[in-house]
Amino acid sequence: MTGSDRRPIRLALGKGRNLAVALDGFRRAGLELAALDGPSRRLILPAPEDGLEVLLLKDADVPLYVTYGTADLGVVGSDLLSESDGDLLVPARFRAGRSRMALIGRAGALPRPGSQVRLATKYPRTARRIVAPRPWGAEILELSGSVELAPLLDLAELALDIVQTGTTLRENGLVELEAVEEVTPCLVANRASFLRHRRWINDLVRRLEETEVVA
Repeated sequence: MTGSDRRPIRLALGKGRNLAVALDGFRRAGLELAALDGPSRRLILPAPEDGLEVLLLKDADVPLYVTYGTADLGVVGSDLLSESDGDLLVPARFRAGRSRMALIGRAGALPRPGSQVRLATKYPRTARRIVAPRPWGAEILELSGSVELAPLLDLAELALDIVQTGTTLRENGLVELEAVEEVTPCLVANRASFLRHRRWINDLVRRLEETEVVA
């Protein structure tokens, strides 16, 4: 047995909007995750009380770490899963922390049939999928942040982004033109890791279901 075979189960958590949802859910299901209670600059946080190691990553990196088996499990938004090439299992979806992917712009209607617009987003693959069946076309502009600025400054007529409360939109004179799909925090698993740790993962999912953390 190699050293990597003897390592604890590795859980990858993004440091963004889903971290609090994941921690609350796992703790309600009986995990302690004590190492995440205080400030730390450590990149790998041991959680021996739970038989885990926790990796704190950028949200967008979680699918890659789990796809390649560097982490066995992770929590990531379905928005990022849609942009990922990884073939991951999704054993459960959290009830809390849900939001929506929406088309955003200035007040008014969606583009007229036959028209061509620019659409700014951090989610180009999702944008292409959403635009494909519509009677109007769009040039997809990929941005890394502040997507709402694009329609404000006429870089693009539309933006595709996550909306939670809509406060940012209202404060900037923008509106949600259409909610296109729900975004949920997902528990994801590497396929080989799931087979290797099936009993532990299934028990965790059972406890998450019993405490109504996941749907």
